[in-house]
Amino acid sequence: MESDFVDVTPDGGVQKRILTAGQGDSPQTNSTCKIYFLGTLEDEKPFDSNQGQSKPHKHILKRGDRCKGFEIALQSMKPGEKSQFKISPQYGYGEEGCIFKNVPKNANLKYEIELLSFKLEKKKRWQMNPLEKYEEALKIRGKGTKQFKNQNYFEAKEKYKDALTYCALDTKEGKELKASLQLNLSICCFLQQEYKESIDYAKAALETSSNNQQNVKAYYRRAIALQQIGEQEKALADLKSAYNLDPQNTAVIEELQKVKEHLKVAYSKEKQSWSKLFKERGGSQQKQQVEESCQTQENEKEPSENVDSKDNANQYSQDILKQEVPQMSSAFSQEKESSNPRDSEEQNIQE
Repeated sequence: MESDFVDVTPDGGVQKRILTAGQGDSPQTNSTCKIYFLGTLEDEKPFDSNQGQSKPHKHILKRGDRCKGFEIALQSMKPGEKSQFKISPQYGYGEEGCIFKNVPKNANLKYEIELLSFKLEKKKRWQMNPLEKYEEALKIRGKGTKQFKNQNYFEAKEKYKDALTYCALDTKEGKELKASLQLNLSICCFLQQEYKESIDYAKAALETSSNNQQNVKAYYRRAIALQQIGEQEKALADLKSAYNLDPQNTAVIEELQKVKEHLKVAYSKEKQSWSKLFKERGGSQQKQQVEESCQTQENEKEPSENVDSKDNANQYSQDILKQEVPQMSSAFSQEKESSNPRDSEEQNIQE
């Protein structure tokens, strides 16, 4: 009966009569709805239908596949509901009609729709505003942290990288989220022995300039990665920077002491190597000078006036060293017994 129809829109352009009630929430923009439907003109002539098909039609709201009234009708329904709708021309195909569906101009439409279920379609990143991207980044970071706690470092890394692409909120919270993801990526790379990449992410976290606490972590994580590639002096500089920001940080203090001891041993070994090499080169040169002098005396049977003095021999040997001894690198390989920061770092992962 006509009286059974109620207005869906204030102007009565879309009216509805429920045949079978549904339950739950109604679909919204970007929802994918599974439906059976029949569209007819006032004379009951069908113009659009999927009734009789084995599988329901998947309709994405607001994609513009059908008229405005159809979208409004579907958004008024609940899963399991079956309803009839009356749609006026302004909510239908208007003054132009639809030649593809054989709908004439200014036609009133009728629809019978059954909503089986719907699923909210996730917005594409480019469709989100900065706040929505921030919320999405938080969700993805949580998934990454779950993988990290299960020691699935590669999967965690991929999640953190994905979350980083959503960081567009230029606020204090937005910067802190971005830095936390960069720090998490740094430790994931470290645990996978991707040390240069770990260094790059720690550097990026410092450039984000979020807060001192995160900067301490960035300096520390870059330092432990630098040690793995033999950059002990750079590691020492980063640890000093971390210490200046947080003099009470136990992990920084312990690592700082370890690097200092390592460099002390390395410098001592370097000094010994230079000293030994200098003595070997110097002694050999003096021996050669003496032999040449003796040979000259034997051939000419008179004292040589050209024998070098001891000071000249030493000076000459120094010149030889400068030319022949390769410069020793200031970067030293990390000692095998150096501590692994894995245990302490796993506790500092950002969730």
